[in-house]
Amino acid sequence: MKKQPVIYMQYCEMLSEISIDDLHFKVTLSPIPENFCILWFKDSRVSYSFEALGKFSRFDKRSVLDFIVRYSTTNSLREEIARKRFERKLETLAPCFFEQIEQLSYEKKIDAYKNLYNLDSIIEKRDLAKKRKIMAQKFHPDVGGDTRAMSVINEAYEYLVNEASA
Repeated sequence: MKKQPVIYMQYCEMLSEISIDDLHFKVTLSPIPENFCILWFKDSRVSYSFEALGKFSRFDKRSVLDFIVRYSTTNSLREEIARKRFERKLETLAPCFFEQIEQLSYEKKIDAYKNLYNLDSIIEKRDLAKKRKIMAQKFHPDVGGDTRAMSVINEAYEYLVNEASA
């Protein structure tokens, strides 16, 4: 898997900015000379910062706007993109990640659980179950994973589900 360079929005040339209700989008030119533009996204209900949503091979206002409208109005598209981003995040976890969580204090474990499940401030049980299933497909001992990893995943799930109920 080719490692992608980290790109920060503040170093990119702004091309366009669009807001639809609480959803905010920015389109920037990539600072790395590969001639593509980056679509940044922020849902102001759950996040204070923008994150890269995707890239376009070139800046075509019509195609970018079409995608933004589809993204803003199609829940299944948002869920599919979120799932793919979550799977990519799991690929970057270091082998010792779950061991490190086990050694944390209780307060720090809570933050680590939220980070593991890629949560901001809102905890939705349905999303937790989906993310747990994705992690089980990767980390369960029956598929070559580790019992320690699954133990942490399950412990985090139980804690977060209880938090969502509260």
